[in-house]
Amino acid sequence: MIRISWLPLLFLCLLFVSAATAQNSNTKISFDFDWRFALNDQPGAEQPEFDDAKWRVLDVPHDFSIEHAFDSAYTTGPGGGYTYSGIGWYRKHFKTAANLSGKKVWVLFDGVYRNSEVWINGHYLGIRPYGYSSFYYDLTPYLKPVGQQNIIAVKVNTTQQPNSRWYTGSGIYRHVWLVAKNSLHLEQWGVFAHTTEANDEKASIDVSAELRNENNVDQSCTVITKLIDATGKEAGRAQFNVKAASGVTQKIDQHITINKPALWSVEQPNLYRLQVEVRSGGKLIDQHVTPFGIRIAHFDASKGFLLNGKHVKLKGVNNHHDGGPLGAAVLDGTYKRRLQILKSMGCNALRMSHNPPSPELLSYADSLGFLVIDEIFDEWMDGKTPAGYALQFTNWYQKDVANWIRRDRNHPAVIAWSIGNEVREQYNKENALKITKMLMDASRMYDTTRPFTAACNEILNVNSFGMGELLDIVGYNYQEAYYRPDHEKYPNRVIFGTETVMYPYHPGNCNQLHSYEQWLEGQLKDYVAGEFLWTGFDYIGEAGIGDVGTGCEFWRKWPTWPWRGASCGVVDMCGFPKPGYWFRKALWNDEPMVHIAVQTDPSARDRDLCSFWSWPKVETHWNHNRKGDTLAVHVYTNVPEVELKLNGRSLGTRKWDLNREAFLFWEIPYEPGKLEAIGKTADGKRVSFAVQTAGEPATIKLSPDRKALKANRQDVSYVAVQLLDANGVPVPFAGNNITFQVTGAGKLAAVGNGDQQSHTPLKGTQMEAWQGKCMAIIQSTDKKGEIIITARSGKLPVATAVLKAE
Repeated sequence: MIRISWLPLLFLCLLFVSAATAQNSNTKISFDFDWRFALNDQPGAEQPEFDDAKWRVLDVPHDFSIEHAFDSAYTTGPGGGYTYSGIGWYRKHFKTAANLSGKKVWVLFDGVYRNSEVWINGHYLGIRPYGYSSFYYDLTPYLKPVGQQNIIAVKVNTTQQPNSRWYTGSGIYRHVWLVAKNSLHLEQWGVFAHTTEANDEKASIDVSAELRNENNVDQSCTVITKLIDATGKEAGRAQFNVKAASGVTQKIDQHITINKPALWSVEQPNLYRLQVEVRSGGKLIDQHVTPFGIRIAHFDASKGFLLNGKHVKLKGVNNHHDGGPLGAAVLDGTYKRRLQILKSMGCNALRMSHNPPSPELLSYADSLGFLVIDEIFDEWMDGKTPAGYALQFTNWYQKDVANWIRRDRNHPAVIAWSIGNEVREQYNKENALKITKMLMDASRMYDTTRPFTAACNEILNVNSFGMGELLDIVGYNYQEAYYRPDHEKYPNRVIFGTETVMYPYHPGNCNQLHSYEQWLEGQLKDYVAGEFLWTGFDYIGEAGIGDVGTGCEFWRKWPTWPWRGASCGVVDMCGFPKPGYWFRKALWNDEPMVHIAVQTDPSARDRDLCSFWSWPKVETHWNHNRKGDTLAVHVYTNVPEVELKLNGRSLGTRKWDLNREAFLFWEIPYEPGKLEAIGKTADGKRVSFAVQTAGEPATIKLSPDRKALKANRQDVSYVAVQLLDANGVPVPFAGNNITFQVTGAGKLAAVGNGDQQSHTPLKGTQMEAWQGKCMAIIQSTDKKGEIIITARSGKLPVATAVLKAE
């Protein structure tokens, strides 16, 4: 098998072709477009005769919270980012198409936040309290005959607040699908494949398929399972003849062996196409097609994490589900862009904090080679917020767990399941043991091939209660001080950092704040499987985290308004890397590099003093208001020797060794000009990085991350805005207001900057620069042609960028 980097892309093309050939047997179509929407309660809106002619027409994903201005009076409070909450109604009109005749038809929601209630033609289908679960309803009994109009109505209610510790959004914020199948069909999420053996010579895969016959008579059929490689060649198959009993769901187990497999790994995320067919009477009755990666993932108490028998350190981040300026209504291209930014940093792992992610995010993790801890709950029965999930836990946890695991278990990226985050049951032994066992039992009904964990921030209680012994692997939140003693006390325990702060230096005067030596232990020792930084990207909600106080006093100095969100990411909400990003890039990549960050506040001159969740106040710049002032300079590097020069004058050469210090630290007098770091590798190669003093803003530079979009109403391009001086040098602290106009075959989806104290509407047409930058997000329509973006700011020359929708 030839292993090539473009395999995942080719696989997606083949998957599309395969799906197109299955239209006679089943149909899954996008149901995202042309919904009607209205805010506030709309009595009678569930009834077909309700007049919605004046309602707004929109596409989903949609988040009605992000469309409102931030307001300190909103009941979502600092946790929810001072955002709007309330009731929203959606209605969709659609005719019963001819290809639905005689079919079983479902509507599938990838995510609705929250308390969603759904009707079809006035018939009540049900409620789903949890806003992160994917769920579906059977429409078949209530659909009108072919050619007649149907109406689906969805009510969303987020009025009970606060119901989360972070920004949730409101509405149908993920994709919606219409699924149609024959009466004999594979159940939704009923196919499960996993690798039982894999090496360079041979791989074995077990596949189970749930087959349901809703005909009135038994039906003989054949279930055929195929693995198709990247070239479209069949690599292996299994076949099973079965008489499907009427009204029964049967589980069909099959086994496939293939030779010379292309293994899935972080470096080479090779994907096959798993294709399960149901045939009867010479016809294709149903078909399920999914990407599949052949890999063996294993956690070891001494060796950490192994993938296909090779040690892999988990270099991970946590992320909340919002997409920054887009709110909760994240488009697929945003997921891909974010993962590419993290991949460039050297990140190889994601923890889904603290809820099931979108299916598309997991698909990109598969194709880009990320390792995923898939998490479901932030709270169990003992709630953290007045209106949180604890109120629904008892009645709903089994349903939510079932859909979570069944939906996600075929993703090769998923290496473990997390049943909870910092749950308050850590303070109650009886409840901790009882609910942990309840969730483990419920989860293992659907997957026994992966380990289960929980993220624990009270590890002493977890140890004394015996909760740690119930978990397959144990996640430590800000508990680095206990890595070594627990490894010695519990030699069979797998330990990893489910949440860690990004900065390596802290006073170390309380358990949650670690010393450099403890930090280094987690980075270098194999028995610590890895870490997940809090966080990858800044996010809305938990207002002020990242600017919170130092030492053990951080809980008592919590800033709220005017903060609207958390600034603890290594990347800001728009995707601009922050100083911590470059430090991790140096730490997590072998490619030689140097990067400079300079203080923006005198506090940065004390290297050991830092906000709990953030980084010292430094930025990539060389601008200051007074010559001669001493400035702290960070140099992030992975080479053994660095020379610092100011205006061509050497400030000395220093040796770097991770065992002694995380990064190089200088204090130098300021003078305008050029500050340059020149690194030298062990074999004499040179790498350099420089910052230049900038003048006043003179021009606006627009830099789209993509210039060609699909005319599908959902593709996106992120247009970075940078203010430059007359010499083309970025102006680091410019705050000019930028006004945007988009014409042609696209629209302005959102604007934003990295300032978590900005209250400028994210769905407006203007945004102030922050640290000299801001962002415009462009979304395609269904039209082809040019998309022209224009940016204006006072007397500066007008800037334009041209995209193309195809």
